[in-house]
Amino acid sequence: MLPTWNGVTGRETVLGLLAYTPIRSWEGTFCLASSLSLYIDFTDLYESIFQPLEDALLEDDVTTGQVALLTFYKNLLDQWMVSLLSQPHSVEEAQATITTLVNHASNLSLTIIQNTNTVSAHSTILDFYETTAALITHPTLKPIVRITIPPAEVIYSLLFTTSISTVSRLCAILALYKKAFELAMAPKPATSSLQDQQSYPKDYVNHFNGFLMDVCNCFWRSRAFNTSDPNALGCLLPPDVTQALGQYVAGLDTNLSLPSLFSFSYSAVVASLAIAYVRDLEDRSEDQIDRRHAGPVTQNSLRLLEKDGGLRLPWADYKLGVLTYMEKQGAVGVGELMYNTMKHLMTAREKAKA
Repeated sequence: MLPTWNGVTGRETVLGLLAYTPIRSWEGTFCLASSLSLYIDFTDLYESIFQPLEDALLEDDVTTGQVALLTFYKNLLDQWMVSLLSQPHSVEEAQATITTLVNHASNLSLTIIQNTNTVSAHSTILDFYETTAALITHPTLKPIVRITIPPAEVIYSLLFTTSISTVSRLCAILALYKKAFELAMAPKPATSSLQDQQSYPKDYVNHFNGFLMDVCNCFWRSRAFNTSDPNALGCLLPPDVTQALGQYVAGLDTNLSLPSLFSFSYSAVVASLAIAYVRDLEDRSEDQIDRRHAGPVTQNSLRLLEKDGGLRLPWADYKLGVLTYMEKQGAVGVGELMYNTMKHLMTAREKAKA
């Protein structure tokens, strides 16, 4: 049917059915597997099914078709994960098939980002990576399924959006990937089987750690686009662009700097929550303070505020408080990443709760 399908009629039904395309050759009528392998090669599946499917979906409306296609690959990966968990057979041979699918979908995600900048499109991309994160952290599958990190361009394109939901979900995904790397690279007992041993090149792991460092530099350290820290990638911003933007910002206000504009107090996605947190503290201390903060909050402004009869709020407590406030508002992902990346914050949070 696919060669003659127009990509529109019954789209939901067709994609829903094809999402059950088996990963094992003996689960259906496919005769695509090579030699004696139980698993179907993704290249065979792509040439036989997915490429005609893509051609049909992209013929009518490229942007809508791309989003629908990525949703399909997400649902397909969901079904493959269920299939692998439901059968008492080794899933080692499925590794290459899953890795190829994830890489293919990642390229599709890059294309979607280039073509559309909507929250709904970004949400579809995040849906897919939430599925991959669940796959690589599942206790049964994590020893075998390779960790395929998202392209850096996807990470930074989603990080610098104006949607707190997008940023929060992205950070939560990165936190899960970090957990997966830690589990995969932890020392294994001598009795572990070979399939339980995962190794990753140092450069590959450091590249992922660069994502974490850059996010922390933006929000927590007020050091956005810094490249001198270990593993930091500077959000892939070229040095000449960083310098030009820094000069422009300095020309607007001598008290501002480019790196600080992406901190909690100035970030386009977090600033409103950050000042709302301070206002909440001031409302609860209204009878004890003589002055309210004008905002945005800086380390120096907090010192001056205390001297002028305002809140006593140390800089570290302010940043930790913003994370906690964000969690209460439903944006838990940023905090999850910070706590998992900077371990001392977890201790500080527990002390604050006590």
